[in-house]
Amino acid sequence: MVTIKKTCLLISLSLIALAKSYALEVVASVSQNPAVLNESIDLVVTVDDKVDSSIFNFNVLEDNFRVLGTSVSQQTRMVNFDTTRETRFTTRLIPKAQGTFTIPAFSYNGASSTPIKLEVVGRPNQQGQAQNKDIYIEAQLSADSVWLQQQVSYTAKLFIGVNLNSGSLTQPEIPGALVEQQGKDKESETLVNGRRYRVIERTYLITPQRSGEFVIDGPLFQGEVVDGRRSQFFFNQTKTITRTGPSLTLDVKPIPDNYAGHWLPSELVMLNDELSPPQQTYPVGEPITRTITLSALNISAEQLPELQIDYPDSFKVYPDQAQTHTSSRDNQIIAQRIETAAIVPSKAGEFVLPEIQLSWWNTKREKMETATIAEQTIKVVANPSQQVVPPTVNNGTDAIECIDTSDVEMDKATLTENTANNTQPASWSTPIVWALAILTIISWLITLTLLLMKKRDNHKQAAVEKSDTRDEKLAWQQLLKALKSNDTNLIRRHAQTWLNLLLNTHSHQVLAKLIKHVNDPELNQQLAQMEASRYSKTPSSWSSEQLKNALTKLRNQHLVEKKPQLTNLNP
Repeated sequence: MVTIKKTCLLISLSLIALAKSYALEVVASVSQNPAVLNESIDLVVTVDDKVDSSIFNFNVLEDNFRVLGTSVSQQTRMVNFDTTRETRFTTRLIPKAQGTFTIPAFSYNGASSTPIKLEVVGRPNQQGQAQNKDIYIEAQLSADSVWLQQQVSYTAKLFIGVNLNSGSLTQPEIPGALVEQQGKDKESETLVNGRRYRVIERTYLITPQRSGEFVIDGPLFQGEVVDGRRSQFFFNQTKTITRTGPSLTLDVKPIPDNYAGHWLPSELVMLNDELSPPQQTYPVGEPITRTITLSALNISAEQLPELQIDYPDSFKVYPDQAQTHTSSRDNQIIAQRIETAAIVPSKAGEFVLPEIQLSWWNTKREKMETATIAEQTIKVVANPSQQVVPPTVNNGTDAIECIDTSDVEMDKATLTENTANNTQPASWSTPIVWALAILTIISWLITLTLLLMKKRDNHKQAAVEKSDTRDEKLAWQQLLKALKSNDTNLIRRHAQTWLNLLLNTHSHQVLAKLIKHVNDPELNQQLAQMEASRYSKTPSSWSSEQLKNALTKLRNQHLVEKKPQLTNLNP
């Protein structure tokens, strides 16, 4: 009998637990209905159980609302040994447009909430009423229509008419574009309908990376303002306030079909060339510093291309790393790329520095134009401080040595002085002999020291060659990582570093010259496809796999040619 009672009790408890599991509820509600356009509301979804924080996906609401984030809280209660658990999801939403929208049902473990029909209304006479708000945002674009990758300024003004305890302002959001703040915030005061406002002005630069028509979601302000009411502890209470800027539309035009070359949209592009020191003739063997500056308006410095510069064969070229920077002047963005190189003529004559051309798209005139540096002729003359000594035979090899004529004059003076000394009386001969002996010993010691240093330098040179080999392997590994990431900017940078080490250029040359030196048609084709993918009108599915194969083939060929061959052991 007791066993039967225990069994019935267990069954009853199981049925109660089962009933509770079927009694699981999911409830959804909103803090305000109807909602006001561009003002936040809270969507609260509760589950009467302890659940994971990721069971619901609130991103499904992004078509009609700005989803600002979700907070999750859990609560457990016990009353008369009856335990209840609850998980609450609170998501802050801002409607994007007026109308009637349906917030869908949220389901968990067979239970679902009821869909909510939310009405979104605008305020009558919104402009006049906005000016009477405690806090509101105004926004404007410098242009409503731009070309692909042409920068446009977005200015947001936050008007604050109450005591603000704390607050934050996010940047505007636009798909397929780069957004960055320009400069620092500007703060001022103004009167609007007789009410004094504190105004914070912030400017952003938007660089669209895709063509089409896009909606820019205005910046979002969230802050704590002083409510004015005092709590029971005599402290001022605060309330949370959320405001959004107006949504604006930006039309981005694609690259014209008739445009050729590196895509560079700007209102003005200039090329400037400078030789230093500026003079009529240049001596053989003395370096000339050439500085070429590329300047463009309302474009980022990263978009300025690497210039294609050719030099006569008799010039040795030692380029520096290009420098880029951006500045602001008269509400215009000025981007500059400065390329500096030391060029050293190796023989006398007249030489022509070829013309340099750069195609760009004039966004004002809406046509392709060309910035040009005209060709110029420079005259190279024999170096007056150098003199060619006839070839002499030394260990079976011929050599031509250049010596400084000033040293020749000094030797002549020394010779004259020594001749005069030889005419002195014999009483001075003994000290002179001793001095000459001491000088001879010192010269012999110096010669011995130089020979030892030369031997040590040879060892250092061998160590440097081994170090270059290790550096090439390291640069190759970094290039492989860049290829794996499919990042074209990283690939260009690491490819240039690796090729300089592979080819042992002894001076950091630009990628275009390195590719020209390699003269590999397959590699040229793959790099051209990579460049085309960077500025394609439509999203490209370019893969770096074929480029990796071409680079690997080039490396293997070069290393095989560089590998020392075994000498023939047969006599």
